[in-house]
Amino acid sequence: MKTKIILFIFLIYSLKNNAQVGISKDPSFNPDSRVQLHVKQDNYAARLPRTNLTSLLPVSAAGTTGNGTQASVIFNRETGSIVQNDGTTWKISDQIVSTMKNNRMARFIRTGTVTSTCGTCGFACGLTVRTCTSQNVNFTNASPSFDDIPSDVSLASATSNVININTKGLYKISFKSGAIDISTPLCIGVVINLQSKLNLELSTSSDATWRPINNTASSSTAGALAVSTLAPGSIDVGQSLAFTYVGVFNAGDKLRLTLAGTQNIGTGVCTGLLGGDNMFFAMSKTGNAVSEIIVEKINM
Repeated sequence: MKTKIILFIFLIYSLKNNAQVGISKDPSFNPDSRVQLHVKQDNYAARLPRTNLTSLLPVSAAGTTGNGTQASVIFNRETGSIVQNDGTTWKISDQIVSTMKNNRMARFIRTGTVTSTCGTCGFACGLTVRTCTSQNVNFTNASPSFDDIPSDVSLASATSNVININTKGLYKISFKSGAIDISTPLCIGVVINLQSKLNLELSTSSDATWRPINNTASSSTAGALAVSTLAPGSIDVGQSLAFTYVGVFNAGDKLRLTLAGTQNIGTGVCTGLLGGDNMFFAMSKTGNAVSEIIVEKINM
């Protein structure tokens, strides 16, 4: 009787599945097809089959080995991402990775010339500070503009200074102006601060008041331009305006850009009697002065 019991126990153990599982750098390592863990042989990724039945697993994808490569989930240490095979192709299944990778954006190109007028200079305008008017910056949705996310962001019309936020979320807004044209009268022996300014302003569906949420200012080298003479008309002192802003907006929020500035004559005398008296900052639409605004919704 004891002999029969011993033989019965031995028979049970001999019939038990001994499926192996492990991690090895040896290219010859081949785990049992019934286990739930497989290790890619480049030692950078582990795959977890959805089933442990070899007959239900499609063949391995090109460049990998072992059953369960397809219909599997892999964490890739090289990229820090999780990928999934649906039986045909590899796809990123990590939600954070996939949504950030698939971020789309809208780009609107400024249209027309925007001029911030600082007034005129008559017989003499030395030792004065001219505050320039605030002017809206208009954009167009015509090519080369594009809008991949019209359900999230759109211009109020085909040509408009208002950008509508249609869905709540985190947005990144980038703008570059290109070169700023600056006009001054004829000046002699001057130290003058020419400062162009750009405001990003916000209004809401419940409050139409425009409020600055970001401002950018450009000034000439060291904050002042010191010259013995300054010819009238448009001059280039290397000014441009650019910014990047990240913030949360609600559906119904509206955005706009305004151009302004100051011309501060600290020393010397300027006169508009010779060569013209207009004082202004301007964005033209030609050459490298073509400017754009890019709005991107950041999906997290």
